[in-house]
Amino acid sequence: MADGIKYLGHSAFYIKSGSFGILIDPWFMHDKRVNFDIQTENITHILITHGHSDHFGDTVNIAKLKNAKVIAIFETALFCQKLGLNAIGVGMSAKIPTEFGSVRFLPATHTNSLPNGEYGGIAASILLDAEGIKIFHAGDTGLTKEMELVGQLYKPYYAMLPIGGHYTMSVEDAIIAAQMINAEEYIPMHYNTFDVISANPIDFKMGIEEHGKICHIMSINDELNF
Repeated sequence: MADGIKYLGHSAFYIKSGSFGILIDPWFMHDKRVNFDIQTENITHILITHGHSDHFGDTVNIAKLKNAKVIAIFETALFCQKLGLNAIGVGMSAKIPTEFGSVRFLPATHTNSLPNGEYGGIAASILLDAEGIKIFHAGDTGLTKEMELVGQLYKPYYAMLPIGGHYTMSVEDAIIAAQMINAEEYIPMHYNTFDVISANPIDFKMGIEEHGKICHIMSINDELNF
């Protein structure tokens, strides 16, 4: 895979940047449609927006196999450390330097419990700077004015936004969020995995393109090169 973004379903993405491979919310090993071999892929970092099972997912198995560095909000990272993982706990809005560039965990309006039922800290979105390419993964969130600051201060080029409603933004709210974030290219996520989060990504794409931006509706295993 060339440097870029690969969609692994739901809210899971793999980002390749030079010699680094970064997973975000890696819940995919149960899905036989996903073409991603953790044995052979280069995985150096795992970023977790929150501890719900459909986001924390396969973190433990992958991190142990690849000795990947896990980065998450403090309480979630502490849970990972107790499981023997190489995990770094971060605070909200702090810029954390990494081997590939930096990460910044930003607000998301959502709950955060861990797989064992414990409190996982504040749910987050993630701003990832991979060697100058800024990518915003909104995590699970409702529409919030915080997204204006993301656009004004951090200026991401790519943004992944949930559109499924019920637990997160709907298509309509995600279009409003996109105007606040003002990225150049968007990827819808967190939709159609379950009946309760059914949504039509074409509606999102049309709303994005009406404002002169680009929308990529990615199927599982699709890749978007930088």
